[in-house]
Amino acid sequence: MWFLLAQDHPEIDPTNLTDHANIAAAIWAWCIFVVLVVLLWKLAWGPISKGLDARAQRITDSLKKAEEVEKAAREIAETNRQLLLKAQQDAQQLVADARNAAQQAGEEVRKKAQADVDAQRERFTRETQLAVEKARADLRKETVDLTLQAAAKLMGATMTDADHRRLAEQALRDAEKVARN
Repeated sequence: MWFLLAQDHPEIDPTNLTDHANIAAAIWAWCIFVVLVVLLWKLAWGPISKGLDARAQRITDSLKKAEEVEKAAREIAETNRQLLLKAQQDAQQLVADARNAAQQAGEEVRKKAQADVDAQRERFTRETQLAVEKARADLRKETVDLTLQAAAKLMGATMTDADHRRLAEQALRDAEKVARN
């Protein structure tokens, strides 16, 4: 700065600081410097510093929020993973329960059908036995009647009830022997 002053004003000697003009120029230079520093501090560096501090704070806040969001996203992802795993387990359980229920229902239907078949078989067997016994009884009655008629014709005489009974019993015994063989 002294150099610039010395070039513009040849009467100022920068090597001689005792000269009144040199002291005045130095004071003015320092005053301008101080005023400029104060002005820059108030008008430029202060707002710039505040802006930089505010920006740094916003960045810090944003980083904190980003970390919180990331943490929340990880927690949600873990919760979703657990819910999906539980849903898969529930679905597998439902399928297993449905299979078991279907097997049980099938088994019940099979048992009921088998019971119905067995009941029908037993009913048909009873009906058949009853029909056979009725047919045998009818056959016996017819046999007895035919035997009595044949005996009456052969003997040519009437028989008493005791004779009829004895002859019928003998015919039944003979018929049963034939039926067994």
